[in-house]
Amino acid sequence: MLFNCSARIEMGATTYDPVGNTTEVAFIKFLQDANIPVHLHIKQKVGRVKMVGPFNSMTKRSVTVMINPNRPNTVTWYLKGAPETVIDYCSAMHEHVGIQELTPEKAEQIRSVVDLMAEKPLRVLAFAYCEMDIETWQQFVDMNKDLETIMDERSVSFTFLGAFGLHDPLRKNVKSVVKAV
Repeated sequence: MLFNCSARIEMGATTYDPVGNTTEVAFIKFLQDANIPVHLHIKQKVGRVKMVGPFNSMTKRSVTVMINPNRPNTVTWYLKGAPETVIDYCSAMHEHVGIQELTPEKAEQIRSVVDLMAEKPLRVLAFAYCEMDIETWQQFVDMNKDLETIMDERSVSFTFLGAFGLHDPLRKNVKSVVKAV
């Protein structure tokens, strides 16, 4: 959540306050409520980010590629986006017993849960990651491929982490622009 995130932390009078995209701020507040020291984790991005593919409505995803802060010989790709998009990039998933193959049946189970979340209505975002050694990453760099080309070619296979449903209340001014037909 934090490594594929453009929101930042600013020091308030007595607290670390998230600032930026409202969705990313909500995730940061969620982690802060769980007593995760997000300000320390976000600092780990400094100098490690290699590529960023910001969210756009066509791809329905964003990707950040960075040197893993805990394993300097590993490059980690962080994928966030619409569940149907994220699932399609994944070949594995985290389960209570560890990393398992993401079979078509398991993918369909995830889609069913996501559909139930969307019916509530919740806005659902999914998360996945991919790790590779620095030498494999260097091969991508040497081929001069940009991030979008790599993603379009499905050159990287991700591990599905999970999906979050966000309550997305109407803004105050929405009622004035919505007309019944």
